[in-house]
Amino acid sequence: MAPAKLIVLAILLDLFTLGCIGVSQKRSVSGTVGGTGTDIKSCHAGARMADDGLIDDFEDGNNQVASEGGRDGYWWPKKDPAGSTIEPTPFAPSDGAGDGSDTALHASGQTASGDDAWGAGFGANLVQNALYDASKYSGVSFRAKVGPGSSTSIRFNIEDVNTHPDGKICKTCWNAFGKDMILTTEWKEYRVMFSEARQQPDWGNPRPLAITPSKLVEIDWQIGPGRPYDVWIDDLAFLDCK
Repeated sequence: MAPAKLIVLAILLDLFTLGCIGVSQKRSVSGTVGGTGTDIKSCHAGARMADDGLIDDFEDGNNQVASEGGRDGYWWPKKDPAGSTIEPTPFAPSDGAGDGSDTALHASGQTASGDDAWGAGFGANLVQNALYDASKYSGVSFRAKVGPGSSTSIRFNIEDVNTHPDGKICKTCWNAFGKDMILTTEWKEYRVMFSEARQQPDWGNPRPLAITPSKLVEIDWQIGPGRPYDVWIDDLAFLDCK
């Protein structure tokens, strides 16, 4: 075939391929997930809060997530055994958020330093004693801020079947998919799409290429060692494509 005809054929194939791409399709990412691949929903036209996406707005004042989308988990604090602290006790939503809401989730304290120190944090299981199927969603959004004098560095984690012991897969657990963030003293919205969530480098077993949204365990925020922290979280929700 003549070179000119080959060029025309290539252009026509490219146009045909572009015409077949939808606005909100699923993009398959291969990885080791119990011997199968992963399937992550990508939103090419942007994302919005899903119709049943509310995880918690904390207005009920209790420590259970909102009863939307089949979720029924509870909020909890965590800290290392090296002397890190976390308040309030008992752990529950607090007044004084200053964002137009009556209550929000508030955690404060001081993380320890040393060989056994990994820090402190807080989070919620999405359902009790089971894996949660979030494959119809595309990511997670929340609003957050820190108080004066607080460390601004925090990591948002999404534990799945490959990273949490409940998945019965990981040999070196707890290296969740997620994102490192820098918060400010003003309320802002933050979004973590499943397609951009990553494990921390150089540790964890297994290390699949992507998170498995259909088999989630929990979400949490973690503050590293050797720092004061005063963190507020509100309006946590799953996202869907526009």
